[in-house]
Amino acid sequence: MPSVTDPVRLSKPPVDLIRKRGAEEFKAIVTDDAERAEFWLDNTIRVFDELSCTPDECLKCAISLLRDSAYYWWRTLISIVPKEQVTWDFFQTEFRKKYISQRFIDQKRKEFLKLKQGRMTVSEYEHEFVRLSRYARECVADEVAMCKRFEEGLNEDLKLLVGILEKL
Repeated sequence: MPSVTDPVRLSKPPVDLIRKRGAEEFKAIVTDDAERAEFWLDNTIRVFDELSCTPDECLKCAISLLRDSAYYWWRTLISIVPKEQVTWDFFQTEFRKKYISQRFIDQKRKEFLKLKQGRMTVSEYEHEFVRLSRYARECVADEVAMCKRFEEGLNEDLKLLVGILEKL
């Protein structure tokens, strides 16, 4: 059994740890959409940040989570790219290009800009607001802008109540 100070043991990427922290495999199956891919990447990055992984560990661990067609996509990509270009940043950029299209991002931005409470509860509206706001950061650049946009999307009755409360 290798000792704790064994350099080979220390240089192993923390694959088991990332799985314990909630990192999941990504297969890129037909039912996966851009939102699922984005969720996978964001969740994976969060786990790597929690564990303070180095960029090299991030790359190795992310690749270890790719399965089936996602793994074959990666293997094909790196076969045509110079080895020195294959970094964690490169992985994230290429993953986004492959699985999270600009069209998807533009569509989500439009959804955010059109978002109204409608028949949703305030809690449901807030959930959608937060989920979609990431696609229109320029519209909610600070807390004041975010609150204003949130209030603008509320039902008329609630907007009236908010206005009354602000005058108190």
